[in-house]
Formats: sequence, structure tokens, C-alpha cells
Amino acid sequence: MPKTTVTTPIALAPLAPLPPSWVDALVGPSPSVSRTDALDGTVEVRTGPDFTHVAITIPQAHTLPPDRLHEHVRDAYLSVAATLNAQQRHPVRFWNFVPHIHTPSGAHLDRYMIFNGGRFAACEHWHGSPNDFDHTLAAASGVGVLGEALAIHCLAADDAGEPVENPRQVPAYKYSRRYGPRPPCFARATRLARQVNGAWWLLVAGTASICGELTVHAGDVEGQTVETLDNLDALLAAAEDKRGASDARARFSSLRVYIVRPDDLGVVRDRIAARYGEIPDIEFAQSELCRADLLVEIEGIAEL
Repeated sequence: MPKTTVTTPIALAPLAPLPPSWVDALVGPSPSVSRTDALDGTVEVRTGPDFTHVAITIPQAHTLPPDRLHEHVRDAYLSVAATLNAQQRHPVRFWNFVPHIHTPSGAHLDRYMIFNGGRFAACEHWHGSPNDFDHTLAAASGVGVLGEALAIHCLAADDAGEPVENPRQVPAYKYSRRYGPRPPCFARATRLARQVNGAWWLLVAGTASICGELTVHAGDVEGQTVETLDNLDALLAAAEDKRGASDARARFSSLRVYIVRPDDLGVVRDRIAARYGEIPDIEFAQSELCRADLLVEIEGIAEL
């Protein structure tokens, strides 16, 4: 009888509200740690020789009415700003984990739109006019998470990074009001000002199947994955062009992949492997995304 090969499927674990493990490696093995209670939640600051990680948790955020959620998000971001200003460090990457991200919260609004309003208010205060966002905002991800707490994580460095935008997409902070009264405030990527382990790092924000500002390939996970990879390639090319190295080829050393439907894992994994081959560090997790019509989102580190 022919031998039967049994393939064990890869399980898709629910997303934990934490940044990727490489953040811990950047901060270092023995950071100084401070923890305070504020904002009806907690603020933890881990400070290493070259990087700081600020983590804010707001418990029971899923029960907050829209105005209170807006205030908590605004105050959380301003708390990050105060911490980093005191350290004279600059934000280079944010991760935002929003519970019940698609729950309606007013006329034609959901929880993510309310979150964006609070973040926008803080960024205006922190960075000045929205006209300054093109050179002040850091890369970010904003996804749904199980549970009841809202978590905001910020990675900061001694020097401000350089924002990079994707020529295939409208900058997120210029989205029209169809996606809420205030746009999401983040850059598509941040290029670090100093090398890490002998390489120039590009911190790539959560990237999805969006062209201009519109979702494309709705309902088609393969089409959305290919479109997302095209956006990632365009972003890497833009980063190389900005540093005058258009003949170079950036490569991903780490990816985190957010997938809405567990059954889509195989398709997404295969398309990534076909495009990029083997990536040293790749993580898959199940999560809701910022738009209900998105099925996959990818972020990571690219070495330029």
C-alpha cells in the first residue's frame, strides 16, 4: 500500500495585545522599568540604552461610551508624548489593539473611528498642525483584539525616524471622511535614523489591500494578499528611492500577518512564500482588522 503522509495544519492563534518579540530585543535584556496607575489603567515604561517601550492598558474599554473612549485614547497618547519628551526620545512605531473594533458607536461610526478621533486630537497637540504630519508621524498598526482592554504600545528611539509613504496609497492621515470624522494618524513606514545590527531598518506599518484609500478585492483573500504584497513592494521601493539606492533590493527579515478567517491561513502563507521565499521570523495571528471588508494585513521589518 502507498504510504500516506499526514500533514499537521498550522493553528492560527488569536492575537495577543503585544508588539512583536523583536521590540524586546531592541530595548535590551535589562531595561529600567517603571509602572504607574493612570488613565483608569496602567502605564509601563521600559527604557534601554537606545530604545524605550511605552505600554498603556485601558481596562474595560469596550464599555466606554464614545466620548469617554475618545478622551481615554487622547490622554493615553498624550501620556506617551510626555514620557518621551522627558526622555528626549522620539516615537518610531505604534501598535494599537482595540476591543470590539467594529461595534457601532454613533451614527455611521464604529469603535475604530472613535479611537481615531482621540488619536488625531493627541497628534494635533503633540506634533502641531496636520500640515506637519507628513514628517512627524510614526508607522503604526491598529487592529481588533479579543477581550475588554484597549492597549497602546509605542517604540521610541534617540533620533526621530524618517516617514515613508506608499505611492500606490493616499497617506492615511489624508483619508476622506468616509472612514470617519478624523483620519487615522500614522505613516506607512518609518526608517530608523541609525543602523541596527549593521543594517538600515524600515519599520513597516500594517499594510492591507487598499489602493488610493479604497479597499480592493473585497471577499477575495487571495486577491487581497497579492494586493497587500504589491503595496509592500511599492513601499520598499519608495524607501530605497528616498535614500538614493534605487538599484538596491530591500528584504524583509520579520513579518507579522493578521488574518481574519482561520481557513485563509494556507492561501495567505503560500502567497507570501511565493513572493518572498523563506523569511527568518514570521508570525501569523487571527485578528479583526480596521475595516470590516479587509481579510489580511501584514507588517514587519525590512532591511534596506
